[in-house]
Amino acid sequence: MVPDVTLTPKDIEPLERIARFSWDWAPALCAPGDGCADYHRAWSTLRLVRAQGKPPAGWQFFHGDIARAAAQGARRVLISGGADTGVLAIVASGFRNAGVSPQITYVDRCATPVMQNRLLGAELGLDLTARTADMLDFRAEGMDLVIAHSFLVFRPRDQRGRVVANWAASLVPGGAVLMSSALAEDGEGEPWRPAGADDIPARQARLTEQARAAGLAPAEAAELAEVAGRFWASRPTRRTGPLGDGEMRGLFAAAGLTVERVDHTGKSTDLANGTGMLRRRRAEIVACKLA
Repeated sequence: MVPDVTLTPKDIEPLERIARFSWDWAPALCAPGDGCADYHRAWSTLRLVRAQGKPPAGWQFFHGDIARAAAQGARRVLISGGADTGVLAIVASGFRNAGVSPQITYVDRCATPVMQNRLLGAELGLDLTARTADMLDFRAEGMDLVIAHSFLVFRPRDQRGRVVANWAASLVPGGAVLMSSALAEDGEGEPWRPAGADDIPARQARLTEQARAAGLAPAEAAELAEVAGRFWASRPTRRTGPLGDGEMRGLFAAAGLTVERVDHTGKSTDLANGTGMLRRRRAEIVACKLA
């Protein structure tokens, strides 16, 4: 049954509790060798403090295409990674708005977001399987949709083709990949240059003020700024490099997927990388597997 009131992802995501879970448990759940503990520990709290709990970018796009797919019988969904429960909240609210109960498989190589998603899935009563696995090796069966948000930029370029090939292999004929990602407008570019020594302390100072204004205790606000500073300086996208528009299209074509739509949203932003400045812009991408 279609709900009387249209739900947003924020309506169904208890982000304060999700953030508290990752803040407390990421140091134990994240594998030490992966270097993701600071990122996963702080990310949900940063969404609360800096973005007032807003959903990940592009959720309206996902809702629109989920509704169209659900109307054509789509039920089985693979979510390929997520920093926390933001993407699952998008998928769950989108299907609820369509009056459809999906079967969702969530896959991430880190146990922290996997556990966060299991908690949200249980709270919402979802038909959810959350797996700790790497999309380099994982393939599902019979998926109608693959949902990915800012995922490929976290993988080295020599791994991206395998990930997209596994997405394609997981889809039924006629299925689709729905992806929101920043795309580099001026070619692929080189990996990001580390932030300057003066940049991160200024960002930490602003974050401390925001955290205090959001009600965090002084010691916790200071610790959040410290943790965020560490992952700002070493986040994986600085090592793997941006995703170029041409590269994205080539990856999908090689996997047998047809890019049907690329909608650019928002303004272009200039970021420093190893060769100078690179312009990028968020894009909403639909790629289909031929029936």
